Amino acid sequence: MVSKLKLKRIELGLKQKDVAKQVGITPQYLMNLENGKSKNPSIKVMKEISAILDCPVQELFFGTGAATLTETK
Repeated sequence: MVSKLKLKRIELGLKQKDVAKQVGITPQYLMNLENGKSKNPSIKVMKEISAILDCPVQELFFGTGAATLTETK
């Protein structure tokens, strides 16, 4: 299963390190958000990631579930 956050980033062809740098977080923290290991990002971080990925906060962080990469093809 792939989180909506990771799926959207990959869809846009963005690297974790580049998104993390723009947001001001570590690539490790972004990876943890994508993998569900960090579940309580700040509102500021959620809004910044949302803006970079051009996707609503609700969809990225509070969506109804994850999708697999094969489901999106």
